[in-house]
Amino acid sequence: MPWYQALLILGSVAALSITIVFRPSSGARPMAFTLLIGALILASFGLAVHQVVEAAYIAAWLSAS
Repeated sequence: MPWYQALLILGSVAALSITIVFRPSSGARPMAFTLLIGALILASFGLAVHQVVEAAYIAAWLSAS
């Protein structure tokens, strides 16, 4: 896995940990944390799905050869 993909996964883990440990108290801050975590998790999930699809495509291509 390239470093830029691993960085997104580490960022989502760090953001989730920060949110769990330091719960925001005002009304606007929880929404920002929620959006940040959601965006990082979706990006990580998208990269994981991309890797699986790419691996399946390469495997199918190699088996067809």
